[in-house]
Parts: sequence; C-alpha cells; structure tokens
Amino acid sequence: MTLEELRNDVGSMINQYDDTTESFVPGFVTKGEVDRWINQAFEDVYKWYALANKGRFSSTATTDAIAGQAIYTLGGDAKDLLAIESVFIYLHPTDTKYTRAYPIEPNDYLLVGNEEVPSSAPRYMERQIFNSDEGHYQLAIEFPEDCIPKETIPEGIKIMYIERPPLMTDDSHIPEKLPRELHKLLVMGAAIPALRKMGEFQTANLFKNDLNSAIQSFYIQEQSVTSKGAKVIKMRRKDANRFYLRRS
Repeated sequence: MTLEELRNDVGSMINQYDDTTESFVPGFVTKGEVDRWINQAFEDVYKWYALANKGRFSSTATTDAIAGQAIYTLGGDAKDLLAIESVFIYLHPTDTKYTRAYPIEPNDYLLVGNEEVPSSAPRYMERQIFNSDEGHYQLAIEFPEDCIPKETIPEGIKIMYIERPPLMTDDSHIPEKLPRELHKLLVMGAAIPALRKMGEFQTANLFKNDLNSAIQSFYIQEQSVTSKGAKVIKMRRKDANRFYLRRS
C-alpha cells in the first residue's frame, strides 16, 4: 500500500473520508498529522518485524572500548540505529573472540522469551542519550560498574542492530521491506493517536490492545524458523496423503 492508500484507510476509520473522491478529507485531524502517525507506526512495526528476522535485517557496527567509559552512543555507521539486536565485547585487550553481553532490563515483553543468561556473562542497559551537537536523542548502551573496561581496546564493542527505515514523504511511497499483510497495522497504529485527539479514548485503547496482540502474534510466528530460515510446518500423514496423493 502507498502512503496515500494508508492515509485514506485511516480516514475511513475516523470518518474523514470522502466516498465520492475516494480520498482523505482534512478536518479536525490534518493530513500532516496522519502522515506523521503513519510513519511512527511504520517504525514501530518495522522494528519488531526486523528483530524477528534478524538474519535478513541486521547490520553491524564497532566502536572502541574506552578505559573507564560506561556509556556508548554508537554513532558513525550506526547513526541510523533503530533497535539493538545484540552486543558483544572484548573482555581483555588480548581477546581474539567477542563475548556476548546480555541486556539487564528488556525494554519490551516481546524480548523476554526463555533465553537463559549465563551467570558470568557481561551485561548492559539501553539508554536514550541527548546529543547536544545534533539536537536529538540517540539510542545508547550503558555498562554496569563491573563491566566498564579498565583499558582502551580498539573495536572492543560490536553491536548487531536494526537500521531505521526510510520515511514515507510522497503519496506514492510504500513501507519498504515490510510485507503487505502487515500494512494494515500501520493504519491501526496511526488511527490510535487520531482517535485520542478526537476524544475517542475507549476506541483508541481497544485499537492499541489489538495492535499489541497483532505485533506479538507475528513476532512469535516469524521466529518459528529452522536453522536454515525455513518455516517449520508439521502435517499429519492423513492430510499429507490427501494433499499429495489425493486420497480421501
């Protein structure tokens, strides 16, 4: 779906759609607001879809581990960082292999899972740090006291991350790399702030619950893959015979 089509669907949900012209009608909720909310929803949905398909979406960045420094904003080639997938560090200057660091506080219930963290593993926390030079916040990682490097180590920190997707600014733009079946979630996500602005808080909350459930559902489904990245589907012998051999 294009940005224009997404906007029109949001208009249908909030009664700002003209059936005659088949287009969004600016009113109490403006066109600019809807476009902004669609892009915000795009980032949120894209984040979880990309995290569930790490092999196809991950990018890698490295930075030096600085003696006594706890917080790293990971600029440079990670300036478009949207979400952190995993973090690896050199524990000692002589290390030739990275050691994985695990998050202390998962930022979302979708990341909890059943992953067991080794008791001796290094840890980190995600932080939003304000960059005064560029005038915006950046996603950063912070190491607790027992993991702060005592020596400077070149490229001592490696991060696997998800890049921020390009914004949709033209009516013909589409949500890049996002499957069409998930486009409806962008409509739902944009309708939530629109309904709140209109005072329809109960409906907005229902939409939010539905959106969260949908995101959780596709996140779990996308993770149900084999080591080769193929979906695992178990079919009963009876059904297999009926399908392949046309037996009843």
